[in-house]
Amino acid sequence: MWSLVVFWVLIVPLIIVMAIVYATGRKLYRLLYILSVFTYAMTIMYAIDAFDLSKNAIIILLAISSLLMILLGLKFRKKKIKRGKRK
Repeated sequence: MWSLVVFWVLIVPLIIVMAIVYATGRKLYRLLYILSVFTYAMTIMYAIDAFDLSKNAIIILLAISSLLMILLGLKFRKKKIKRGKRK
């Protein structure tokens, strides 16, 4: 299972990068963004490894997951507040 090896190879640098980002900025949202990208990548890699997908199935899986992320982003985005000029 190569996804397990990739997980452990990537988790150590991820922890180091997260520590550096937190130490420089002290902002939690940056850590959550990095962690969500890592989780997304590991989920896709696990699905590819566990189901032994072909090239076309991998592309379809990536397209569906990208479309899902775009739709979720559109649903949860913040609406811009227009501020009027004060006289």
